[in-house]
Amino acid sequence: MREYDLLVDGETLSRSETATVRDPSSNQPVASIALADESDVASAVAAADSAFEEWRTVDPVTRGHHLRDVADELRARKTEIAERHTEETGRSLSDSARSVEYAAEYFEYYAGLTHRITGETVPLSHEEFDYTRREPLGVTGHIIPWNSPLLLGSRSIAPALACGNTVVAKPAQLAPMAVHELGRAASDAGLPDGVLNIVSGRGSTAGEALVTNDRISELTFTGSKAVGLHIRESVSDRLIPLNLELGGKSPNIVFADADQEAAAEGAVKLFNNAGQSCYAGTRLFVADGIYDEFIDRVVSRVEAMNVQRDPNETDVSALISPSAQSEVASYVDSAREAGGSISAGGRIPFEEGNFYEPTVIEDVPDDAAVSCEEIFGPVLTVYRFDSEREVVERANDTEYGLYAGVWTSDLDRANRIADHLEAGTVTVNNYASPIPQVPFPAYKQSGIGSEYATAALHHYTKVKNVRMSVDRTLR
Repeated sequence: MREYDLLVDGETLSRSETATVRDPSSNQPVASIALADESDVASAVAAADSAFEEWRTVDPVTRGHHLRDVADELRARKTEIAERHTEETGRSLSDSARSVEYAAEYFEYYAGLTHRITGETVPLSHEEFDYTRREPLGVTGHIIPWNSPLLLGSRSIAPALACGNTVVAKPAQLAPMAVHELGRAASDAGLPDGVLNIVSGRGSTAGEALVTNDRISELTFTGSKAVGLHIRESVSDRLIPLNLELGGKSPNIVFADADQEAAAEGAVKLFNNAGQSCYAGTRLFVADGIYDEFIDRVVSRVEAMNVQRDPNETDVSALISPSAQSEVASYVDSAREAGGSISAGGRIPFEEGNFYEPTVIEDVPDDAAVSCEEIFGPVLTVYRFDSEREVVERANDTEYGLYAGVWTSDLDRANRIADHLEAGTVTVNNYASPIPQVPFPAYKQSGIGSEYATAALHHYTKVKNVRMSVDRTLR
């Protein structure tokens, strides 16, 4: 059993109350994690607040060097961190190694932008000079999800630090190890004490203490809509910036003129990480004229997927917990009851671990639970459509609006559909994953704020305007 303590002000703190981290592939215990209480979170916030006074004054180039050193340390520890990531998420070692590399890329990307956090001059009268500057917010709180903890933690922690903020991060209780490894890597890379603090714990205790702490100047949360709305309500009287990513029910639309091979490959990307991804293309809309042929392509790919208990052998990883497995099974059962037909999968393959077969469901109504609610599992629902107008209306008929895919060889059509889809990101002929260089906005109930790219620099800073009188008379 590995042991992970809290990281507060550069010190590791053990706690008598701990939780067990289990490998989703076997449900066997792999680590013991210290659980922070309200006082621990308060100590971490106080440490971050104290460190902020110096960190904010570090010149931007030096801050960039610090972030680059963190990236280098992550890469140096890639094998070790990937092993911890696999143990807690059930993903393959190769997939986990990519997550470590992606995390390093976030720190590297924002390291190159620290000196580009600039203001502007505003032309006024000859007697006045006006300029703006962007200043850090203070202590930022980051509540990190379990589905891709290292990557999703790094995507917000890196820009927050780049902008001169300090951080208190609370990893998910189900998968905290990789985030703690990030804290260790940052400390060993020379990041000053108190700049990054890690407090694992229950959402109802440590998470709530972070949300309600008056010294927190910004909150970033990725998770359920219910918790996101609770956070917004909890901070409504403090008017602090929020980054909330609250899920999706993303449409993937295939027109008759699409490259069917490429579109089929894009459709089955849903099954990466067993569908436990907020931007997964869970609703597949296929033009009626190619429907049968195209679904055969998709189903043949799904049936060829190998589900094994070994995370390095399986094509579809385990779900995060037994309760997640039960919930997915319940959704599939409800689809059967709603008249849906199971074209592939649809069952728990074996007793060990939290696996569920990659599943394709046809003929389910648009208003069925499986069509409307975020399942967060390896379940793909497919639908026929006849016209552009019809498919856009049906694709938009959801409370979510995070991601969407369009497959067509007609550039005019691609632009028309992208213009009418209610989604923060629309991909065309490539259901691509988010990357640091482009924004990741959310529409409707998928959240507020925008991480990634330079949008994050604006989110993690505030604007100050300076207006002064100037005597320009030569003497």
